[in-house]
Amino acid sequence: MSPTKRSERQTEVEIEQEVDFGRYLKALGHGWWLLLAGLVIGAVLGVALTLGGGNLYRAKATIYLGQPLAVNSSAQIQGVNTNPSAVTQLSHAEDVLSQVSKLSGLPLKKLRSGISTATVPGSLSKLGQTPLVTISVQANAPKSAVQNATNDLATLILARISAYPSSKLAILQAQIASCNNQIAAIDKRLSTINAAISSPDQQVLLSQAMISEQRRGTLTDEVQQDQLLIAQVKTVEQGSIVSKAKAVKTTGRNRRSALVVGGALGLLIGALAAFTLPGSRRRRAS
Repeated sequence: MSPTKRSERQTEVEIEQEVDFGRYLKALGHGWWLLLAGLVIGAVLGVALTLGGGNLYRAKATIYLGQPLAVNSSAQIQGVNTNPSAVTQLSHAEDVLSQVSKLSGLPLKKLRSGISTATVPGSLSKLGQTPLVTISVQANAPKSAVQNATNDLATLILARISAYPSSKLAILQAQIASCNNQIAAIDKRLSTINAAISSPDQQVLLSQAMISEQRRGTLTDEVQQDQLLIAQVKTVEQGSIVSKAKAVKTTGRNRRSALVVGGALGLLIGALAAFTLPGSRRRRAS
C-alpha cells in the first residue's frame, strides 16, 4: 500500500471514530434524564445502606501496660506487660471473653466479632518505653452493654498482665503493716518508760528509751521508703486505664463514601440505559 493510500485510510478511521464518539454524546444528551435519575437513585441507595446499622455502638478504652522494675534498683525488666501483643491475644481469649460477656451482658458472639486493638502511635520502644494500647468494641447492641464490655475487657486484661507489680505491691503493703505494728509496740514501751522515768533506775530506762527511739526512727524511714516504692509500683510499674470507654453511635459504613460510590454507580447505570434507548439504537445503526 502506498503512503498516500495509507494516510487516506488512517484519516477515514479517525473521522469514523470522531463520528461514533459524537453519536455516544448525542445518546447521552438524549437520555440525560436517565443519568440524573441514576445519580440520584444511586446516591440515595448508598446513604440508605449506611442507615441500616440499627443500634451500632463503638467504645474505645486506652490502657497503659506498665513498666516493671527490678526489686532493688530502677532497672527496667521485661515481662508480659511490656509486650503489646499480649493485649491482642488476651482480648480474643475465650475465657476472658466469657467473663466479659457475663459481666456486661453483651452476647459472646457479638463481643467476639467486634473487638480490635491497636498501639497508640508515638511510643519510643527503642528507649524501653511501654506503649499505650487502645481496646475497641463495636456491636449492634445497647449502648451500656458495649461500653461496659469495653471497660470490663480492659480491666480483666490489666489484671492478667499485672501479676508481678501486684505481687510486689502486696509485699510492700505487708512490710508497711509489719513496721507499723512494731512502731505501735515501741510507742507503748516508750509510754511505759516515760511513766517510770522518775524511778531509781532512771539511767537504765533512759538507755532503753534511746534504743527504742532509734529503732522507731529506723522503722519510720522504712515505712516512708516502702510508701515511695508503692507509689512507684502504682504509677509506673502497674498497668492502668488511661481513659475509660464511652460508647458512641456509629455506622458500619462511611456515609460520605457510600454517597459518592452509590452516585457513581447510578450514573454509570444511567449511561448504559441511555445507550439502549430505541432512538439511540436507530442513530447508531444509521
